[in-house]
Parts: sequence; C-alpha cells; structure tokens
Amino acid sequence: MRIDVSLAPGEIAANDVAQAVVVVIDVLRATSTIAVALNNGCEEIIAAESIEEAINIASGYTRSDYVLGGERRGLPIDGFDLGNSPSEYVEARVRGKKLILVTTNGTRAIKAYDNAFAIYAASFLNADAVFRTLHRAHRDRDIILVCSGQDSRFCMEDALCAGLLASRFGNELGATLTDSANAAATLFEVHRDSIQQALAASSHGAYLIGVGYGHDVEYCSHRSEIDVVPKVFDRRVIRRARLEPEE
Repeated sequence: MRIDVSLAPGEIAANDVAQAVVVVIDVLRATSTIAVALNNGCEEIIAAESIEEAINIASGYTRSDYVLGGERRGLPIDGFDLGNSPSEYVEARVRGKKLILVTTNGTRAIKAYDNAFAIYAASFLNADAVFRTLHRAHRDRDIILVCSGQDSRFCMEDALCAGLLASRFGNELGATLTDSANAAATLFEVHRDSIQQALAASSHGAYLIGVGYGHDVEYCSHRSEIDVVPKVFDRRVIRRARLEPEE
C-alpha cells in the first residue's frame, strides 16, 4: 500500500488515479457536512460544481424529495434550503431526502477525480471510520488523499486531516508514504493535541469565524465522532459505503 497526498487541488492529475482509491478532504466544511448529513439519515448527496448545475439537477425531482444546500465564499446561497454548516443538517431536515450540494471547493474536488477506482470523503469527524474501511476493502491499492484546498491553494485544515490518515497508515499498517504524505503526517504530529486551535488559526478558519461560523470551526475539529463513510457511486452520487469484502 502506497499513500500519497495532493496538498493542493490539481497537484495529482485526474488521469493518474484510475487504479487508485481517492479520499477527498474538505474539513471546512464540505466533507464534514456530508458525513453529518448521511449520519442523520440523508438518502444520498448529489455533488454539483455550480449553482446552475444544482438547480438543473433539482428540476428532475419532486420538490418534496430533495433539499438544496451549499455555499459561496462560505455563505448560504440565496434561494437554497441550507448552507454549508454541519449544524443545519439535522435529522428533521434531511432524513429520507436527497441533498443536492454545491460548495466552493469540496464538491468540485469530488467530481474532478471521478475516474478513480473508488472515491470516499473524509474529515476529522469520520476519520477513524474511513481508515477502517480503507484498511478492510482496499489494503492492496494505492490511496491518494486529496486536499480540496481553498481557491486552488494549499490550506492547513485539509493537510492536517490528510496527515492524520497518512500517519495511521504508516504507523499502524506499515504503508509506504510519499514525501507529501510524510510532510502531512509530520504537520499533523506537530498539531496533534491542538487541532481546534490550528483550524481557528488557518486562513479559512479565521474567515469563517469572522463571518459568524466559529461554532463550525470548533465542531469540525472533533475527531472520529461519526461512524459513517461517504462513498461516491455513479460518478457524483454520495451514499453511505456498503460493507465491502476484503480484496
């Protein structure tokens, strides 16, 4: 098993992942929100890259069957049902519904690697569940941890989460780590006991705090509170991963 980390969007070309398992990470907040929504009974999440695409997808469903969620520049989109705060995705709003979700970075990254052997979504909230699933189902495949970044640039929070996973793969399973995976793992070890502070000090974390979402930054720093693994099916539809046989 070889673990690689894309520390910034596009660092690893999409056509290089056909035989690899991709794990998309957008801690603040897309993959955190995805985990929460599925954990609270959301039927499935359809990833969209743009507001227009989300509205077009929604037009194919009965209004009572879906909710529209997402953000632009961290703020809710006018006319959408929900923003991108995990706190909004309570059971009463999402159970039994399809969620059509558009975010600035996370959903774009999910769609960018749709030719991978398999795609999962991870955050601090469900890191342990993702690790266990990958160990069970894909122990003989290369794994690429994709940091969604912010505006196509490196961001601290995603690298820290990638580092958590890379560190576990290296230390517990003896996986081979690339230089970028080793760098992420080292970064995580530095901040292992201060993840919340690191997220709050990050550029996007500080921005979210400034626009009133400090509670999200704090919540998204919690580790392995949700035992759910989001997996991409049919290129853009995210559902809870089914139990898969070992390879």
